[in-house]
Amino acid sequence: MPTKLRREEVSAERVTVSALLAQANEVGDLLGARQFQRRLQRLDDELRVLGQFEEKSASAALFFGGPKVAGSRGIEADFAGDALERFQDLVSKTFARRELGALGARGPVGVRPESKLMVTAVTRGSFGFVLEEVGDQVEALRTQLSEVVGDVVDFVAQVADPAEDVFLEAVADIDARLLTSARGFFKSLSGAQATLRIVEGDREISLGRDDVQRANERTEGLEVIEREAVQLSGLLFGLLPAHRRFEFVIEDTGENISGRVTADASREIGDQVLGGLFNPLGRRWLAEFDVREVSRPGRPDRRFYTLVRLIRELDA
Repeated sequence: MPTKLRREEVSAERVTVSALLAQANEVGDLLGARQFQRRLQRLDDELRVLGQFEEKSASAALFFGGPKVAGSRGIEADFAGDALERFQDLVSKTFARRELGALGARGPVGVRPESKLMVTAVTRGSFGFVLEEVGDQVEALRTQLSEVVGDVVDFVAQVADPAEDVFLEAVADIDARLLTSARGFFKSLSGAQATLRIVEGDREISLGRDDVQRANERTEGLEVIEREAVQLSGLLFGLLPAHRRFEFVIEDTGENISGRVTADASREIGDQVLGGLFNPLGRRWLAEFDVREVSRPGRPDRRFYTLVRLIRELDA
């Protein structure tokens, strides 16, 4: 269960136990007071542990609202199943893209067992589900699936964000397969007039009906054209390996482009810079990029670049 959600449950229980302790003291129930005091101490101990706890495995709670939900009593099975399946699809596609790189526009996407989440609990208060990564051992480091779930929650929030720049930042790294999954997820929520709250780790995001509708309209009208392994010559004048960002001037056109750097390229370049082997800045390079052209009705097309590798220095 996400840390924030468990902390909320323990805090709510603490309020109840504190009230019962006060009542027991008021009526002189010594035995009851001792029991409530011990329970209160255990709850305080758990809250202290939760304050220092860092989740290593994937965990997220999805709360739904709207006509398909009857308060905390129930939720329509077809809507719940569809929404959870589409959220899992987002996670699986993101996981596969991390491992395999860009996904082909067609053909099956290999969904590995490591990308599967399990419903482990139904939430209290308002209706929702706890999804968790279930393993046989305690992880010492944060799992890859945990990082992927965090990325998916970020993506969902950014696509629905009122700020256009935040949305464009999210789609800068989207591919056609992930777009299809996102489109299906928001269409499911919008068609049900649903609201969504996601608790993941120590944070939460909330999407009202307007947010869901905005995300649905954005993804419904979005088209992505991908071109891989595009080679361009130019000057590399900005690079932040730790933040995975670059700036590059295309030699033929003089266009100044910027964007993301792949994890592999960022790691390789960063290691060489830190090791004092070379500094690529201020030099002319033949470089390889992945290019995404994003179009939406009534909006100017946008082009996003991802630096894949520096092929060779042109002045060497």
